[in-house]
Amino acid sequence: MTASTTVDQHRAQDPGRFRRSCLGPEEGFPDELGALSTVELQVLHSRLCRQLDREYLRAPDGPHPCTADRLQDVLGELDARDHA
Repeated sequence: MTASTTVDQHRAQDPGRFRRSCLGPEEGFPDELGALSTVELQVLHSRLCRQLDREYLRAPDGPHPCTADRLQDVLGELDARDHA
């Protein structure tokens, strides 16, 4: 993926993937969160939160590090936009 990859580009590549309400560690993630609209970023946040909840419930070792890192990245971008 390039830095300009957005959620819409991911959707065009695999439309069925966006029917899930969570985003697993094996699924694509935008390289540049700043390129996403606020709505796209909020949807990404929601999907990551749902995935994190799922992983806490299913994995005895806790959530996948990739999921936790992705959520922190999204939260950082949301915070930056709130303070801009």
